[in-house]
Amino acid sequence: MIINKVDQNVPYIIKNNFRLLFSKTKNNSYDQNIKQWIKSKKIISLKRGIYIFSSYWEKCQRRDDYLNFLSQVIYYPSYISKETILFKNQMISESVYGISCISMKAPKTFSSEIGIFQYSKIKPSLFLGFEKRSYIENKYYVATKAKALFDYLYFYKRKLVRINEKSIEELRLNFSEMNDHDWIEFESYLKIAKSLKLDKMYKIIRKIYAQ
Repeated sequence: MIINKVDQNVPYIIKNNFRLLFSKTKNNSYDQNIKQWIKSKKIISLKRGIYIFSSYWEKCQRRDDYLNFLSQVIYYPSYISKETILFKNQMISESVYGISCISMKAPKTFSSEIGIFQYSKIKPSLFLGFEKRSYIENKYYVATKAKALFDYLYFYKRKLVRINEKSIEELRLNFSEMNDHDWIEFESYLKIAKSLKLDKMYKIIRKIYAQ
């Protein structure tokens, strides 16, 4: 199996693709060859059975978009949210490491040479509030600013023993980036969630940071 004969100008490749490309190779040879390619840095493993070519990653000019797209190749369906989107909207000042995603499946974290992909589980009725983006001709989904904030608070509320002005201020979020339209959208998710904790957090936030 000579990997240099394979077209490496593709955003990712799965194990079964190698089987098709090298159909004459014995089944027990695939795992051994893949391990060797990873060791020699010909390919990078994202998770078991999904890989990218190192040459593609090195040449990639749109790495942020590429990573966003890969986040949904690794674990589908999912969308990018929470800290990742809040940071892009200047609502979090500290640097964010990895890509935070929302899924309806079990929580997972995948670590690789190119990044960390974290997935939080949300109930199906709240798996909404995202928009389509694209990397080349490949689509992926990102939360709106309002949904990213909702998702962040939805999961953060579990860590709070008390919900008061102090605990809200300690979030260190820049709520001034939210406009009236964003808050109306946020409220629509509150109605679906029916969470007393989230309702209380929202009332305190609006009280402190009312425009």
